[in-house]
Amino acid sequence: MFVASLLSVSLALVASATPGASPEARAEAPAHTLWLIQPMYPGQDALVKRTEEGITGLLPGDVKPRQVVGVGALASHLQGREGDLGCLAGGARCREPLGTYLASLGLERVVLVRVGQDDAGYRFRAVSVRSESGARAEAETSNPAFEKALAGVLVKFLSLNALVEAVSVPAGATVFIDGVKMGVTPYATEVLPGEHTFRFELASHLPREETRVVGSREQVKLRPALEKVPARLVVKVLPEGTEISVDGAVVGKDAVDQGIQPGSRTLRLAREGYEPQEVQAEIAPGATYTLERELKPTSMQAFKLAMKRRQEATMARQSYLEAAYEFTSLTSDTLTAQPVKTEGGLSDVRGNGVRAPGSRRLRGLGLEYGRYGQYFGVMLVGATWYSTGDVWTMGVNVPQDVQNPNVAGLTQVDTKVQMVSLRALQPQLRYVLGPVSFAIQAGLDLRGALAKEEDDGSGNSPRFEDGLYALDLHASGQASARVFVYEGLYASVAYQRGFSLLGKIAGTSNFRGGVGYAF
Repeated sequence: MFVASLLSVSLALVASATPGASPEARAEAPAHTLWLIQPMYPGQDALVKRTEEGITGLLPGDVKPRQVVGVGALASHLQGREGDLGCLAGGARCREPLGTYLASLGLERVVLVRVGQDDAGYRFRAVSVRSESGARAEAETSNPAFEKALAGVLVKFLSLNALVEAVSVPAGATVFIDGVKMGVTPYATEVLPGEHTFRFELASHLPREETRVVGSREQVKLRPALEKVPARLVVKVLPEGTEISVDGAVVGKDAVDQGIQPGSRTLRLAREGYEPQEVQAEIAPGATYTLERELKPTSMQAFKLAMKRRQEATMARQSYLEAAYEFTSLTSDTLTAQPVKTEGGLSDVRGNGVRAPGSRRLRGLGLEYGRYGQYFGVMLVGATWYSTGDVWTMGVNVPQDVQNPNVAGLTQVDTKVQMVSLRALQPQLRYVLGPVSFAIQAGLDLRGALAKEEDDGSGNSPRFEDGLYALDLHASGQASARVFVYEGLYASVAYQRGFSLLGKIAGTSNFRGGVGYAF
């Protein structure tokens, strides 16, 4: 629709005042292709004229007389022509009224080309429409070079490729076109019109290179005669990416096998992060000079390589099992407990907080198992058992209607507390730096506490035979570091903070140290 609208306006402006031509003259007129150019982006109108000139320059000589390029050429083409408006005016029925009108003007095909320039280079989009059949074809190309981008889109609609035949003396030379290895002579291929660089390399021969501007449909015959050199240079060097220079000129990377003139040559091997090496080579006529070296990394590069190897080894281990010794303390005095056994009217008795000591510390042993990906992991299951090292004094709330004489008037009891933490499916995020792995994880912990009453010397102990218990759900977060000391064996330190969700057991602040094995 866009092409049709553009053509209607253009033809109306140019052909409205042209005199008519006889039907016989129109019938004998050869069919032409119309090329109309538009800028793709605002402010790039200068590209229109450049594209028109580029298309005209790339058109083969045998088809150029039948090509109408640009609005100016269209005006000249329409001089002395008058199109058949019968279909457009409704006087006749046609499948493609506009196409019939264009065909009557001698235009068998219309190609709309849009051109623009952006950060990637030059961009072309083209749409071709056949007048009689309405058949469409589309093409789009981009390239930093204007000529190559234009040729890339034109070749979709015209046969422009040039034929290149390369026969070297002697045969067997490797052919490079614009730096890309293509094949071995004798070799034939097609290339787009424009400037191309052809290079030929053969062992024990000097390389040969030439740059040519190839025209549309041109037949290019290359007959390079490679000069045999009286000496040969073979260099192999590690690590990969090492540049090989001869007398200050870079001749390749990693490995070189080429001819060279005899005499004294300075060979330099260099790569960033490695100590360069220079070799003064005395190359005899007719001889093959072979050099194999491995560069030594600098101190910093050696450290980086070692860290990289340790990092890769660490990240390759995806499962772990860890045991830890933990120190935890309650962040408040909250501990709302109830008797395990409720006989004797104890069902309404409640423990209501830790009154002493103020530190409220526990120690424990933990075990957990998890899996890691490259950056993300999950702690699959873990458990920790804690106990107090000293006696805790717990407040007790005894309702007045409780008839049990052992607890009547009781306000506090001395206890030793044990606590268990169970956790599962906690997501982790980790970062590995050499042999050290840093991780953070978060999730939910199910916590249970059991306070066992100590003998207070009153003769009534224990009032709560099996103790008092509390259950709570905590949200916890943890940051940890693991240092791998030998293969999968590592030492770890971590800090964890937990927050009560049900208000039964106070939140915790936890430091942990442990050992584990990753596999």
